[in-house]
Amino acid sequence: MVRQIILTLMVTIALSTMVWVNAFAAANEISGEAFIDAVFENNNLDMAAKILVDDNVPTSAIIKKAKSLGYANIKIVDALADTKLSHEQVIISALRNRIPADAIFNSTKICGPGGYTPDSILRFLVEKELSLVIIIATCKSMINQGSTKYNVIYNLCMTDADTLTIEEVSTQLDVPPATTLKACPRHAEYGHAYISHDLPQEAHIITGVSHLTLDDNTVRGFISDDDAGGVGAEGDIISPKRP
Repeated sequence: MVRQIILTLMVTIALSTMVWVNAFAAANEISGEAFIDAVFENNNLDMAAKILVDDNVPTSAIIKKAKSLGYANIKIVDALADTKLSHEQVIISALRNRIPADAIFNSTKICGPGGYTPDSILRFLVEKELSLVIIIATCKSMINQGSTKYNVIYNLCMTDADTLTIEEVSTQLDVPPATTLKACPRHAEYGHAYISHDLPQEAHIITGVSHLTLDDNTVRGFISDDDAGGVGAEGDIISPKRP
C-alpha cells in the first residue's frame, strides 16, 4: 500500500515537472521574441544588431526581424559587420538566411578597401564547403556584378572545387565547355574534355587526359599524356574558342 502511494506521488511529481518545463520553454520563447521586438522598437538597426549580437541572439533571428521591418539587405549586412561578429561569420549568416551575395559585394564594410572581393568571397565559400545552392547563387551574383564566366570558373578551379561543383556552375551559368576547359585545365584530368560541338572544326572527344596546354596566341590546345606515350601528336590538337 505504501509502495503504491509512493509510486503515485512520483508519477504526479513527474507530470507536474513536465508541464512546468513546457510552460517555461514557451514563456522563454515568447520573451525572446518580445526582447527582439523591444530592442528594434527602441533602437536603430545598427544599435539593435549590436545589442542583440552581444546578447548572443542568433543572427538568423536578427536578420528575420530586420527583413520584416523592411530594412534593405545591404543595410542588414552593414549593421552585422559593425558588431563583434567576424566578416566571415557575417558572410555565412547572410547567405544562409537568403540575403543575396550582391548585398555583400556592395557592402563597403565587407568589400571596402583592403577587404573581401567577390573573387575572394567565392573562394572562401568553396573552402568552407557551403552548399552548392549558395555557391551557385553567389556565382550568379558575380556575373550580375560584371564578372566574366571565365573568371568565375577560374576561381572555382583555383580553390580546388570538385568536379560536380564546376559542372553544375557551368550548366547553371551556361558556360561554353571550351571556356570551362580553358579556365580550369585540371577539369580535363577527369575526362571531361567533351567540347567537339563547341569548336569551329571537328575535334576528338578526349578522356583520361592528364595534361592540357593552351596557347593564347594560336588559340590551340595540346593534349598530352606522359604515361600513354605518343599522345600529343598533330591528331590530338584541339582549338577551343576564346572565353
